[in-house]
Amino acid sequence: MDKNRWTGRRLFLSFVVVATTVWLLGACDTTRFTMRQPPGQQVDVFRQAIVPNVDVLWVVDNSDSMEEEQQALADSFQDFYKFISNTASFNIGVISTDVYNSEHRGRLLGDVPIITEETPDSEKVFRQNVNVGIGGKGNEQGFQAAYLALTEPLISTANAGFLQEDAHLFIIFVSDEDDGSFGDVKYYLRAFEQIRGVGNDGTVKVAAVVGDVPEVPQRCREEKNVDPGERYADLAERSGGMVLSICDDNFATNLDELGFSAAGLKRHFSLSRRADPGSIVVWVKTMCSAGPMPDHVCAKPIDDCHGRNDDLYGHTCVLRQSLPDGYAYEESTNSIRIFGDALPPFGSVVQVGYTPEEGSY
Repeated sequence: MDKNRWTGRRLFLSFVVVATTVWLLGACDTTRFTMRQPPGQQVDVFRQAIVPNVDVLWVVDNSDSMEEEQQALADSFQDFYKFISNTASFNIGVISTDVYNSEHRGRLLGDVPIITEETPDSEKVFRQNVNVGIGGKGNEQGFQAAYLALTEPLISTANAGFLQEDAHLFIIFVSDEDDGSFGDVKYYLRAFEQIRGVGNDGTVKVAAVVGDVPEVPQRCREEKNVDPGERYADLAERSGGMVLSICDDNFATNLDELGFSAAGLKRHFSLSRRADPGSIVVWVKTMCSAGPMPDHVCAKPIDDCHGRNDDLYGHTCVLRQSLPDGYAYEESTNSIRIFGDALPPFGSVVQVGYTPEEGSY
């Protein structure tokens, strides 16, 4: 075959490939090929967790000073439950910090000791379970109680069925005094991380609702006799969990924060470079199958699904910079915090576009 004929055949084949590709693109729904990103020289991308299975262990102080706090937990449970109820599967159990009473000592409490997505009237059940009593000794040992609850022999007997396979474990300590368990904080951190087995330490997180560290506010210290929860706070921070104040009168806010944290969702996103505040734009992208964000949190909604209902990221919400439902830029930490109904849902993608400050790397 001469050179001119071979060159002509190559050109013809190239034309066929290009023409076929264009035809295929035209035949498919073009939303599959829609690529959008927020404006800005820098775009940081964050992804919310995929819907997990979650086991939540509440460890509640049962000393005589805790009656009011137990009631506040019961009254505000719905603010916690609204996030957990959206997970794939969940178990919720309650124990006390009492390791002396044989009816406690790590045993899940209540007539229905494990609350699941199938438990009828789960809020009422939690209300009953979380009232663990106020007859416990003053030497609260929350760490040891939680360890007993999650290990043998209880985890195969009285507490059997609480730990799901392939689930995240979230332990929440609620106490007005510090932990008095024997052993240092690092020991218990390792012990809890190993509950899920080697290599699964990232699926275990601790939270603490305790007295402020390093010092409890005077009013709370005098009226409620609250001490700093130093060990509880240390364990929570080491595990990547959150620390909240038991002195806060608004338990609903605390349980709201615990709820989305336990579910694996995030409201706080640290930027990779220092941003010019006036240039920041925050986009939340959700899949067509998941539906769009609520209209009232979006300055501009963008629908690239066009009637599709699959796992393409076709809904985009340009978030409002507002409160109580929107985002705010925290200059001191160079981060974005998202509030209220603007919380990005499971599986969503958060994109933050901005112009970095000069010299920021």
